[in-house]
Amino acid sequence: MMRKFQGVSFERLAYSSFVLAGRLATGPLYGYRGSFGCIAGGALGVLRNDLVDLEILRAWSWYSCYSLSGTDEQDPKDDRAKDLVGGTVCPIKIQGFCSYSVYGGPNLEYVVQFRPKSLELKTENTVLAKQIYGTLAPEVSFMGQLGDDDITGKKPLYTYLASRVRGVTQLDLNLSHGCLDNSQENFASRKNLMSDMARFFALGWKSPLLIDLSYPSGLRETYHHPGLHTRSNAILSLPMALLYQDPSDCNIMVDETTCHLVGVIDWAEAGIGPFGLNLSALENISGKLHLQNVCSRYKGYDTLQDTFWDTFKEEVGGVTEDDLRIIKLARTTGLLLAHGFTSRLANDLKHVPIGEDERGRYNMLSLDGFLINLETRFEV
Repeated sequence: MMRKFQGVSFERLAYSSFVLAGRLATGPLYGYRGSFGCIAGGALGVLRNDLVDLEILRAWSWYSCYSLSGTDEQDPKDDRAKDLVGGTVCPIKIQGFCSYSVYGGPNLEYVVQFRPKSLELKTENTVLAKQIYGTLAPEVSFMGQLGDDDITGKKPLYTYLASRVRGVTQLDLNLSHGCLDNSQENFASRKNLMSDMARFFALGWKSPLLIDLSYPSGLRETYHHPGLHTRSNAILSLPMALLYQDPSDCNIMVDETTCHLVGVIDWAEAGIGPFGLNLSALENISGKLHLQNVCSRYKGYDTLQDTFWDTFKEEVGGVTEDDLRIIKLARTTGLLLAHGFTSRLANDLKHVPIGEDERGRYNMLSLDGFLINLETRFEV
């Protein structure tokens, strides 16, 4: 039986988003790189629901950077961090997919991150993030290269220094306080976070970025497809914003007591694109994805969604119902871009549709849950 979303076959939606992905990848948006998450999607799905040992995941994610860099056990990453900030260093529990990070300084007030040179952090985006989001984004500086380019078998690492965003990750809060149940206390915490996320996204809406005016029109001429024209034109008419493209529960920092938003970390995948492409990440707050039970919504899901949209409209002012419709269309498109393609690394802009492998099947859980399942799919 052909699966459909809002009367349109999933295959058609996937094809349309593949074409739109080609449009966006050629412009200022640096490309969606797979799932929203700081570690492999499958591992993250298990972690959220089965409480996997964080030390195992830390070792796995550190190894991903370790093997990319080609360094050996004597590589002085921690020594370099101490040289930069003094005090002691403490590896962060859950590492990025392509980086190794430590807390450092006399009061562990800094983050020092090492990334393969081929996957450098675009500091122009972190500067822009700080300008737009203020205290919700860390201040990041490039601190030079660790290792030489001309050593056979070794790949140099770029070093970055960032101010630490205090608080705990949403993931840590979930694991330590049982925030995956439907208690009234946990509902209140989610509502606090949903309101704050609305204010966070509102900052992006209220800070539209000026780009080359030929960008949208040039894309339409180059990638025009009759069946995609109307929808893609609507999305491309939205304000161009700095999109935080990895808003997973690993990267959302919250107050441990109230769950109010403290800040967001890991801006490596930030890029410029139509507002709303990253809004599907809100489902991490109002529901959960399980490898066995697929998508489910927390009690009070509709109230949480209303809280977000009511707060967003209040913060931005003047947004119309048609604006909201197009934003929600962008949310669906962003979901397809994030989960419908295999590309993950920050320097890989090639979009390859997911297949019938393990990663593809995991990503399909999100697509089925948010686009197909009548009980959990997006409303447009």
